[in-house]
Amino acid sequence: MKNGDIVRFKSYTLRPVNNHDCGIWSWKLGLLVEYEKWEKVASILCEGEVLRIRAEDVQKSGKKDFERFKNI
Repeated sequence: MKNGDIVRFKSYTLRPVNNHDCGIWSWKLGLLVEYEKWEKVASILCEGEVLRIRAEDVQKSGKKDFERFKNI
């Protein structure tokens, strides 16, 4: 992952998102601002905020993500 990539990440919530989930997290899209491998933490710009998310919960997004999230 490089700075400026569109990424999807797990957004943790306290309430269930849908019936198929365990109610702990849902996927969101954001812009990768900074990622250091040794730190294993990604800084992501989402909805006007910079969030710091563990690297294991962040993935580079692809074409299918844009189709899936365009209705939101």
